[in-house]
Order: sequence, then C-alpha cells, then structure tokens
Amino acid sequence: MKRTKILFLPLLLIAALLAARTQAEGASAPGVKECQDCHGDKTIEKTLPGGKTLSLFVDEKAYRGSLHGKGSCTTCHANAKAPHGKLEKVTCGKCHPDAEKSYSRSTHGKGHAKGISDTAWCTDCHGKHDIRRHKDPAALTFRMNIVGVCLKCHNDRVIEDRYKLPGQEVMEAYETSVHGMALKKSGLMGTAVCPDCHGNHTILPGDQPRSATHRQNIPTLCGKCHPGILEKYEMSVHGKGMRAGIVDSPVCTDCHGEHRITKISDPASSVYPKNIPKTCASDRCHENTGISTRFAIPKKRFSTYMDSYHGIALEYGMTKAASCASCHGFHDILPSSDPASSTNKNNIPKTCGKCHPNAGPNFAKGAIHVEVSPQKAMGVFAVRIFYTIFISSLVILFVLHIGLEQYGRRRRKRTEEGKKE
Repeated sequence: MKRTKILFLPLLLIAALLAARTQAEGASAPGVKECQDCHGDKTIEKTLPGGKTLSLFVDEKAYRGSLHGKGSCTTCHANAKAPHGKLEKVTCGKCHPDAEKSYSRSTHGKGHAKGISDTAWCTDCHGKHDIRRHKDPAALTFRMNIVGVCLKCHNDRVIEDRYKLPGQEVMEAYETSVHGMALKKSGLMGTAVCPDCHGNHTILPGDQPRSATHRQNIPTLCGKCHPGILEKYEMSVHGKGMRAGIVDSPVCTDCHGEHRITKISDPASSVYPKNIPKTCASDRCHENTGISTRFAIPKKRFSTYMDSYHGIALEYGMTKAASCASCHGFHDILPSSDPASSTNKNNIPKTCGKCHPNAGPNFAKGAIHVEVSPQKAMGVFAVRIFYTIFISSLVILFVLHIGLEQYGRRRRKRTEEGKKE
C-alpha cells in the first residue's frame, strides 16, 4: 500500500503544479466579463487607415451561445492580458491544425498568404464570435445557409472582374438548378451544395489535377451522390476512355452542365429530348472532325441524324421521336461492336422495338445515319436530286400557271371594258 502511494506522489505533484499555473494565468488574464466592460459598448470602434472605422463591439449573448462560448477571450486573443494592448492576429490553427493545413494549400489560403484582403478567411465562412456547429440551423456552415455564404463573395461583380472569376450569372444559376431548387424549395438537406463539389478547406482551381472538380475527378465526384449512374458510366465507352487518360472523353458536366443543371423535363436543359442531339454533337464531341479522325469515330453524326425522319420530327417539336440517347443509351453507351451495346446488329430490333413494337430482323439491315452523297448512298442521293428537281419544277410551273391565269383575267377584263365604251 505504501509503495502504491509513493508511485502516485509524482503524479499528484505534477497535477498540483499544473493547477497552480492555470490559476496564475487565469488571475492575470481578463475573463469575458472584464472584456465586455469595454467591448459590450455598441459605440466602441477603431479608426482604420483611410478613415474607415471598425466596430469593436462583441455581442456577449451571441458569443455565449456559440461553440466557443464556454471558453475565455484569451483562448483566441492570447496576448489580451492588459487593457488596450496590441492584439496579435487570431490563429485558428492553434486548435484546428488539420483545417489550417488544408486551407493553406487551397486557392483561398494561397491568396490570403499573399495578403489579398478579398480572399475568404476562417471568419468569413464560420463567423467570428458567433461560431456554431455545422448542424445548428443558425450556423453559417449549416447546409441550408452555406450557398449564401459562398455567394457573398462569388456574387460580387467587383471581385469577379478583379480576379477573373466565373461570371456572376454562372454562380446565380445554381440557385435555379435542380440542386438549388431541391435545397431552397423542397428543403432536401441531401442535395449538393458548394462544399460537396468544391471541398471545404482544400478548394483548388478546376485545372489542377488534385482539385475535386478536375475533369478526370468529376465522375467520382458526382458518383458520391449518384453511385448507380457512376457504375454504368464506368463501364461505358466514355468512362473507359476517361480512365485511360483520354481527356476528350465526356464527363457528367459536359452533358448536364455545372451550376446550370436542370431537370430533364425543362426545355432549357441540355439533356431535354429536343436538345440531346446538339449536346452530343457539340464542338468538342461528335461534330468535332479532329476528335472523329483521332479516335476513328464516324463523322457527320449530327447532320445525318437531323436529315433523318427522327431528326426532322424532333426539330418540329415531336419530343417522343428517337434521339441519340434513345438508341445509344444514356450513361451506359457502348461501341456497336460490343455484344452488349444497344446498337449492336443483333440488338437493333430490340432497340427499335421500344418505339416500333413489330420491329423484326429487317430493321437491322437498313443503313443508319445515312450521309446523302454519291460516295456513301448513291441511290438516296439520286432520289433526292430527282425530287429536288421535280418539286422545284412543279413549283415554277404552278407559279407560271397562276401568273398566266392572272394575266389572262386582266386582259379579258380590259377587253370587256373597251367593248362597253
């Protein structure tokens, strides 16, 4: 028993020394009440260079209700032990080293290190004396509030022009997107908000490989919320191309957009049935001759489709007409040489049968995406030329017939009037 007491003596001595040190520090450091003797005054302020004033008022009620409310002012303002002493800059990294490390590597952190005052700092996103847990609806970082926090800077045209940031309309587009509307109107907390895509503290420009929004990382990023679609995309020709490092392979944002993502039923959506051909045939995809040549992809897919019955019907508003996705699929697009492809010769009757219930083997025999030229389809080219000349001739003859008829009527009318006179 005595031996046990002897072993505990050093521990008790250390504890007593620490307690004495804490008490001594507490005695020399002002508490919240002492600080509020001055900072509780709403009129207290400091004059900054240039004549601007900075309010030094601290709302004690807000502080007491904050995440740090049980602490002391000197926890953050370490050298505020003497009244009116010059304060050192608050460093959040003293308690949050991991967050500070991540922030320092981000585009915000690098800007802050260079002294750019417009760069977002901890207090801009989390608050100052009113910091709350992110699950608290009153917190700036609460999911329902965080878009507004980001837009404080990214909705500012001055900041946009000064630092060449994406246009204001791009940022505002989020609020009317499928994600923004789900959050704002439906209150769906699980919908994507800014940090879900761009990150929290380690926000990087999209052109950096480590950025969450870098092209090659986007499928995985979107797949966090859409895992089933990601699985299909990964197996598709586009997904395999992206994994192989082919940066020209389309990713989610190429088809759906970034901040402007809207429902498929919205006529403004890039994946609205009427818009799908244009989306697939954009300048950087199937209508790009450079890409077609480089990857041995058939050319003129858009023009040949729009020249078909389906393309003409879709152009005139028949949204049920087959588009690219109707035949090739959406996320699970495969080359026609793949037996699992919906455009494989053996599967075409089934694919066409979705719209044409009586589709048989003969559907697979016809040419698809017919390019009307003597080299590609002489028969179709000849018929088209014939009907172009034939119909044009009929129109000319009808116009000539009507013109002669009108001329004859006027001539007869003048003759009758001459006889009467």
